[in-house]
Amino acid sequence: MHGSKPWFRHGPFALALIGTVALAGCGSAGTSSAHRTTSTTTVHETLAQRYTKLVSDGNHRLEQLSKKLNQSYGNVVAIQSGFRQVSSTYRQVATSVQALPFPPAMHNDVAAMVTALNTLSHDAAQGAESVTPGEFNLIFTNLAAHEKIEVAANTTVNHDLGIASIN
Repeated sequence: MHGSKPWFRHGPFALALIGTVALAGCGSAGTSSAHRTTSTTTVHETLAQRYTKLVSDGNHRLEQLSKKLNQSYGNVVAIQSGFRQVSSTYRQVATSVQALPFPPAMHNDVAAMVTALNTLSHDAAQGAESVTPGEFNLIFTNLAAHEKIEVAANTTVNHDLGIASIN
């Protein structure tokens, strides 16, 4: 609408989506060697691998959506559509994380992460209903703030699983 520059705050949005997907921290590092020595860690490593894959897949999808949204340049329909896809992606990751067979000792940490992912999904769903630059800017601000909560929750889950987070 205003030439080639987007009419919404481009910077925070890129941070919110790309960082968020690192959101689930992606725990791309392998499990520590200390965890490989016990018989119960074979299952634990498998859980860590499954968790890492689903979070990595979500991160990849969110990175693609972030690029797409940042190229929308004021096209309200495209931005709303992008937000619907972002919301759906967060919700799918939350549902998949929640479905993994985490040990009981991790349930509170996993619940905190799922709650954070669902909050991000809700923020993005509100973005899909927004129509003005002010409304979009508020959504970007909320996403950036809630991303920090999700990253902290993800870091805790990664620690519980013995995997490193992406910084």
